[in-house]
Amino acid sequence: RDIAAAVNIGRGVPGHRAPGADRRPAAPRPRGPRGIGGWVFLLAVLAGFLGTRLTWDEHPLGTSLQTGLACALAVFGVGIAVSAFLGRTGAGSVFLAIVTAALLAGSTALPKDVGTDWVRTTWEPRTAAGVLEQYEIGAGSGTLDLSRLDLAEGQTVTTRADVGMGRIRVVVPPEVTVRLSVEVGVGDIQLPGDDQKDVDVAPGKHKEVTLSPTAGGGEDGGTLDLDLQVGVGQAEVSRAAS
Repeated sequence: RDIAAAVNIGRGVPGHRAPGADRRPAAPRPRGPRGIGGWVFLLAVLAGFLGTRLTWDEHPLGTSLQTGLACALAVFGVGIAVSAFLGRTGAGSVFLAIVTAALLAGSTALPKDVGTDWVRTTWEPRTAAGVLEQYEIGAGSGTLDLSRLDLAEGQTVTTRADVGMGRIRVVVPPEVTVRLSVEVGVGDIQLPGDDQKDVDVAPGKHKEVTLSPTAGGGEDGGTLDLDLQVGVGQAEVSRAAS
């Protein structure tokens, strides 16, 4: 066999190697830098939660969100710097940092009067003297029911309603003339005659209209001056049934 193997090698014919022959242990591969994106994300979520929670009760909603998002963005920044120093910067961390920065910029647009408590309230003044000059809600839903307001001919009542984030609904009597000024930062405006299902959310909405008394509303019931201001949400004016 040895002679035959030598002849085959001389002729260039590969021979058969015995199993396990010339097996050398593979050289250990050097370990590359480990990704820390998962830890950075968890720490950013924790920092964002703590920053928001610690300022939730004593500050407006916008300030609280800005604090939490700023803390999360700081963690992403430190994580990206550390991972770059170690030789591996994850694209996921960079993307999440960009999203967090965009949310932080968006939170600065929230009105300063938007609180962290969502409230629901209804005001029902029945006399002109009972109508306040201003009604205000930080965040929530409010209904100003003026349907039982009885105004004399030629009498004018002026009031204003402000909502930082949410919805304001005003119900006016059928026999009064309504001079209406509505401004919505981002949201929708609904007036009598509009389709309730047609909700058109858009920024910078403003309307100034005069609503005449409805047919069958009776004699002239005076004039109602309404000024509605909504930061983010919906302003709705409707007529009470005659």
